[in-house]
Amino acid sequence: MKQLPVKFLISILSFTILLSGCGTPSQKYGASKSEGVYFTVPNSWYEIPTASLVAEEKKNGDNLERAFQVKWQLAFTTSRDVRPSDVFDLATPESPIAYARVRELFPAEINSINYNEMRDVVVPLTSWLDGTAKDDHKINLLEDYERIEKGARGVRSIFTYEYKGISSFIDQTVLLTEDHTKLYMFIVRCTTACQKKNKIEMTKIGDSFTVRGTK
Repeated sequence: MKQLPVKFLISILSFTILLSGCGTPSQKYGASKSEGVYFTVPNSWYEIPTASLVAEEKKNGDNLERAFQVKWQLAFTTSRDVRPSDVFDLATPESPIAYARVRELFPAEINSINYNEMRDVVVPLTSWLDGTAKDDHKINLLEDYERIEKGARGVRSIFTYEYKGISSFIDQTVLLTEDHTKLYMFIVRCTTACQKKNKIEMTKIGDSFTVRGTK
């Protein structure tokens, strides 16, 4: 039996490997080209569309004015049971949620916003840390450092705390444009037990947040 040339076998093998790498992507992007921002999540995560988040936020009359300042928002989660209302609820989700948001600042905020206020976008982290808060939320600051992107700079804070008796985890990045007119926010959160099970994925998601800014 005639043997196939070695070069031919190598070519076939290379082609087979190439085809095996052309399957389903391992990750998907959450992105806004107009706002110059993107992040990645595993391909298995479910999207909570921008339109659903906008509609949910506008149901709250107290935040209606601020809702109109939002330029873009998008969320992903591991569970189909997570609703748009769960993204905005302070109650800790049992499934991971990744939520990105871009908002224009009000004129009064432009000259006053600082890193401490940026740390407090979800919970009053600053007062919890300095001991001036009345309630004990058993705050544990894991990481807190300045993060500089091409289109903005700010602070990333990773911490655990207790809310209504549930140990909760938040990885938040809040960035401000150089002209102080726009705030980029990215929150990855769930219960502490959930985070321990999904630590590698959630860390990669938090690391992936990138702000190029608008041209």
